[in-house]
Amino acid sequence: MNDVSATSFRRVSFEVRGGRMAGIAFGAATPNPDIVFMHATGFNAMTYRTLLAPLAEKFHVLALDARGHGRTQLPASVFGYTSWNRHRDDLIAVLEHFTAPVTLAGHSMGAMVSLLTAGKRADLVCALALIEPVILPAAGYAFAQLPFGPLIQRGTFPLARGALKRRNNFASRAEAAAAFTGRGVFKTFPPEMVADYVEDGLVEDGKGGFKLACAPRFEAATYCAQRHDPWGALRRVTDPLVMLRAEKNSTISEASMHRIAAIKPDARLATVEGASHMLPMERRDRVRAAIETAALLGKAGRKYHDALD
Repeated sequence: MNDVSATSFRRVSFEVRGGRMAGIAFGAATPNPDIVFMHATGFNAMTYRTLLAPLAEKFHVLALDARGHGRTQLPASVFGYTSWNRHRDDLIAVLEHFTAPVTLAGHSMGAMVSLLTAGKRADLVCALALIEPVILPAAGYAFAQLPFGPLIQRGTFPLARGALKRRNNFASRAEAAAAFTGRGVFKTFPPEMVADYVEDGLVEDGKGGFKLACAPRFEAATYCAQRHDPWGALRRVTDPLVMLRAEKNSTISEASMHRIAAIKPDARLATVEGASHMLPMERRDRVRAAIETAALLGKAGRKYHDALD
């Protein structure tokens, strides 16, 4: 194996319309990454450092902070924020910096943003590894299309209401890490992943303390911005697809998995027993294997059958 220790971890950023997208990278600093990873709502690229770093022995891996998250510097207004197409277009703007298609991988929102990107710009993508993508029941998307649907959901959807109540001020990063460890969504996080989340998940508040990089109001709006079309995107994808679903509290129903299998019979789909939606934190081995499988299929140039009508 090549020695990539000298270039294994570095911070990067990319100019896009309106500002800069920040990220972290692993492996040899080639002009074109092999894998681009997108995080879940409320998190940041750094949270997934220990998941992604071992892939650097074989691949150039890039992980990005979405708009409104981490170190990315882009406007994060909630006005008119009704779909994740905003994040899709940000990702496309970064991918256009490169000269060859990449494997897109992501968790939760990041998985859906990856799918939406592949559905719009197939020329930029050669494979997909989707970990617990957020795929709502049909009624959820129908409600999102109603006038003021996303706005109404910000006050009624439990995840959004919880985000709005989230603690937003800490005296130090150490205090924040202690407050998060073993609680809430962080209950199954290993300590090093909590520390990595805190590293880029907090910013100085100008008063000597820290606040969340993803503001609670923006996080709440993100959960409710569902005016996008995952099924249309899926039908347009012909590149290799690997998808992992959690056994507990998954954001993909069994019915949706069956529908995906019908639309993409060549896709590699699996449910990870005992895991929850925080699958990348709980089963890093399975998630790395899924990402590596997708990347190898993408490098081989394998195309799946055309989408079904």
